[in-house]
Amino acid sequence: PKTMTLRRSLGVLAVLLSVVCDTIHAFVGPTIPAQLAFGRTGTCGIGLRSPFALALRTRHQGVAMMAKGKKGKDKDAGGGKKAKQAPGAVPAGEKAPRMKKENTDVVGGDPKEIIENAKEKMSKTVENTREALGAIRTGRPSPKMFDKVMVSVYGQESPLPQVCTVNVRSASTVELSPFDPTTLGDIEKAIQTADMNLTPNNDGALIRINIPALNAETRAQFSKQASAVAEDGKVALRNIRRTGVDAVKKLEKGQTPVSEDESKTLQDEIQKLTDNCTKELDELFKAKDKELNTV
Repeated sequence: PKTMTLRRSLGVLAVLLSVVCDTIHAFVGPTIPAQLAFGRTGTCGIGLRSPFALALRTRHQGVAMMAKGKKGKDKDAGGGKKAKQAPGAVPAGEKAPRMKKENTDVVGGDPKEIIENAKEKMSKTVENTREALGAIRTGRPSPKMFDKVMVSVYGQESPLPQVCTVNVRSASTVELSPFDPTTLGDIEKAIQTADMNLTPNNDGALIRINIPALNAETRAQFSKQASAVAEDGKVALRNIRRTGVDAVKKLEKGQTPVSEDESKTLQDEIQKLTDNCTKELDELFKAKDKELNTV
């Protein structure tokens, strides 16, 4: 009987030691050699028989994996740490607005048709430039700053102004009121993913957006974007002028050829249209640059 009692006591003691050793192993496992941390033997060399210790170690390893995953999310695609965005700063992924691509080929079978076609294409270029410049945000709210935001609704992409009204409520606040209340979440998501560094506040009925003031660096960067947009417009105007002049020259060898003097007059008229539209683009850029640099 004494022998049986002693054996039972030793057995209980062994179980207690297993619990204690495996509990310690559960917390210090990541700091010990891999063959011990992931093997079937605990820190004290006793088999892992305790469900309590196994649960603790599993929980500890899970926490460690979650911490590692969170650390990985804090890094960007390039492997560096994701920088915090300062108010008024330009998001790293924000793209400069671009003009709509239009056909710059001037066509026509007679002088009047060529001039009208050239005039129409140049006017369209000016309007596209105006629209692209309006999409460049400033420190002050403007409905046009949302013209390039695309909202995914009803199975297709639509410009934000087509799915809601944009109202400027104060010097730093804009309200978006959807035409269809069910699209409120889609509008909010579109703004969040538009790389505009804006935070929409959805109250269930409409969306309010606070427009942060621009810092000096951001103003300079947006000014460069505006200059690039204006230059794109000028390039389009020059292409229209070139194709217009080519169309006029073709008339000199057509079925009813125009005279050399008439051809020169038509080419001068196209150049005058180009100069006037170029001047208009310069004025648009100056106005935008002034708006950007007005504190």
